[in-house]
Amino acid sequence: MEEPGCDTCRYGFEEPCGAVLARDRGAGWGVCRRHAPYVIVVPSPEHEAFSQAAFPRVSENDWCGEYQSRKTRLAGFLGPD
Repeated sequence: MEEPGCDTCRYGFEEPCGAVLARDRGAGWGVCRRHAPYVIVVPSPEHEAFSQAAFPRVSENDWCGEYQSRKTRLAGFLGPD
């Protein structure tokens, strides 16, 4: 059985190498797409701060209570049969 973690979760996606918020993070980082992105304010020493919508950043060995294996497949709507 696989260990639950963001790297094996159906909502976890690897961080693109050139992503703005991932420049200093190195390998093993990604984003969680379980919920909609949130707005963050990015401070800048050269310009005024700016806002950006972003999904939460997660490490490959992070996990949460909403973990679902990539092998889990949900079909149709959830609810009573």
